[in-house]
Amino acid sequence: MNRFLVLALLSVLVASQITGCSKPGSTVMQPGEDREYKLRLATVVSEPHPWIDMANYFATEVEKRTGGKVKVSVYPGGTLGNDQTTIDEMRIGTIDFVIGGTQNAAPFVPEFGIFGLSYLFESQEHFEKVIGEDSPVFKYFQKLYEDKDLGLRLLSLSGGGTRNLTTNIKPVRVPEDLKGIKMRLPGSPIESKLWSQLGAVPTSLPWNEIYSAMQTGVVNAFESTISGYFSSKLYEVARYHSKTEHQYMVTHFSMSQTTYDKIPEQYRKVIEDVALEAGVLGTEKGKQADREILARLPEYKVEVIEVEKARFVEALAPLHDELARELKASDILQMIRALK
Repeated sequence: MNRFLVLALLSVLVASQITGCSKPGSTVMQPGEDREYKLRLATVVSEPHPWIDMANYFATEVEKRTGGKVKVSVYPGGTLGNDQTTIDEMRIGTIDFVIGGTQNAAPFVPEFGIFGLSYLFESQEHFEKVIGEDSPVFKYFQKLYEDKDLGLRLLSLSGGGTRNLTTNIKPVRVPEDLKGIKMRLPGSPIESKLWSQLGAVPTSLPWNEIYSAMQTGVVNAFESTISGYFSSKLYEVARYHSKTEHQYMVTHFSMSQTTYDKIPEQYRKVIEDVALEAGVLGTEKGKQADREILARLPEYKVEVIEVEKARFVEALAPLHDELARELKASDILQMIRALK
């Protein structure tokens, strides 16, 4: 064969290997796009729950939009550990995503404590403005993740339903009914101060320890979303459900920076887009779950109690500015108020 013809054929072969093209007109493949990525998403709740809806939607859509190249497995019910454990593992890249409550992430991002202020939002509309993708509050927290060099990325903020108070010893209708009651709270010092103000005795426990703690009398009260209360079958150990509606649940959907860095840019965009969609879904599913579960609770011998909410607001709302200063989050509080 002619020497020049051989060289020409070799040049074509090398070029096709570099570009990943097998025929004229093929799309140029970016580094890493020819391999599969198997990722893990952790959450502490069990089905049915808005966080599970978010996680399943995210896993399905990411796999579909990456042509099966990025596959996300969902691990519910705290099977990979509690919130702090999974966030720690996400920071080193052994877990890829976490969907959880911002209060349980407060040890890593203390400013998340601002969302622990009871009666912070004036309405569902106000709440949704604050957590939306175009909100200055959401962008503030995204930058905060970067500035703190946590090894994490904030993909979206979401809802998850309304938080109420539940006890197993007596109904709570007014703040005074809480005096001396041992109450489980997440590891947020802000929430501890708020409930102490109402006379409760706070105890910090992971979510997946509430059931046994209520059974054994370690605590006699806790606060949670309505869906979290139901999906974890806490109605079996706590049958007095007081509609305090003291918080709109704020959920963080976070990703390991290590994972983000190893994934091709095209797939990163898919992950970011779908996570924002999942955040909107979580908020809608939270509202739906509140309506449906509250209507069903009497079937499980749960007493749903209407509280004197104005009394709770009167006791807790005046603490907002003081506690925001302690968190060094007064600027965030002002942003939230400006979005009313």
